Amino acid sequence: MLHRNMMRRASFRHWLLAACAMMLVGLASPSVGQEADESQYRSSLNSALDALIAKCSKLPQRRVIFSANLIFAHGLGIRNTSTTVLLQYIDGLKAAGAQRIEFNPGVTGIDDPEIAQKYDAVVKHIRELGLAVQINLEYAVIGDKKADPKVKRFRDFAAPAVKACEKFAARYHPEYLVPVHEPVTMNSRMKIQAPPRAWAAYVHAAVEAIKRVSPNTSVGAGGLHFELPYYRAFADMPDLDFLTVDIYDHGHFDVYDQMAQIAHAAHKPVFIEETWRTAFTGPLPRNALSVGVQPLAIKGSGNAAFEDLDEKWIRAMALFASTHQIEAVTPFWSQSLFLYVSSGPDRGTEAAYNQKVIRALAQGQRTKLFEVYQSLQHEYGNLH
Repeated sequence: MLHRNMMRRASFRHWLLAACAMMLVGLASPSVGQEADESQYRSSLNSALDALIAKCSKLPQRRVIFSANLIFAHGLGIRNTSTTVLLQYIDGLKAAGAQRIEFNPGVTGIDDPEIAQKYDAVVKHIRELGLAVQINLEYAVIGDKKADPKVKRFRDFAAPAVKACEKFAARYHPEYLVPVHEPVTMNSRMKIQAPPRAWAAYVHAAVEAIKRVSPNTSVGAGGLHFELPYYRAFADMPDLDFLTVDIYDHGHFDVYDQMAQIAHAAHKPVFIEETWRTAFTGPLPRNALSVGVQPLAIKGSGNAAFEDLDEKWIRAMALFASTHQIEAVTPFWSQSLFLYVSSGPDRGTEAAYNQKVIRALAQGQRTKLFEVYQSLQHEYGNLH
């Protein structure tokens, strides 16, 4: 266990704590068996992506907005990230071809003067670069429920979250604001069981609050492939402007297709708000949803062994979006645009890896994935 003072000094302290917690539940280093599993993993992923690309290549294409997540501005990491690094990150995403920058603040972030000043600088810089802003609100507490004793019932989250949506909307007037994008994940983090109707009621209240202070902000909500009941409830909301889909699993492209169809039937735009290659993990513990899969990866999002798969995944997602009338696509673990490593910490949640990413940003480093993303933006982002 790291000493308390050392943890105070570490960047991305909360993510590092989550990763350390996973070690305690038996996350092992790669073994011979895992190397065999890696071959199977690679074969399965390649097969699924090849089939998707072959299918989509035969369909009509349309223009796609290329977005990117400003991962260092996440509610779990922004306190320990300097404004200089945040602005350098935005510059890097712009250079890669991003047309829109997204970030995922925590509910209480806007009430912290230090954090709010950083978001002020982030939004100002995004605007200066001529890019659009999307804010995806999150319950950004991972770990023991005692870390946030205020949330015992859903309304303990919903009431302050609606106020947070209103404050973010009034302060920044973003083009897009998402009050929730993974309701089951948020339920798991809060250790509650809010049903679709409760989340829909919350989103409805958030829409009203946002529109009062920023009428031109588009408001959306959505989920993962296993959150279809919630997704359908959001689709049925006449006051919701758009829907979102998060794609992290190559085994459910048929469900993602269905989710796009649900959005079209509801006459709502749909975005791939988050996506990344299926993580290479061992068996997942019961609390995987609450902590996220990346800390459980045997080889993380920044591991150079999978750079070719990342390139193929992003290419497939761009093509899938272009051929399924999905208006935007957003890679989540965007650190990989700037750095891959062959050994040592490689997860997007690890402080040591992210410190290397910070140095790579300062030095203007780019990966092949950066070049692929840039070329895809030219290929699909400029379709007429």
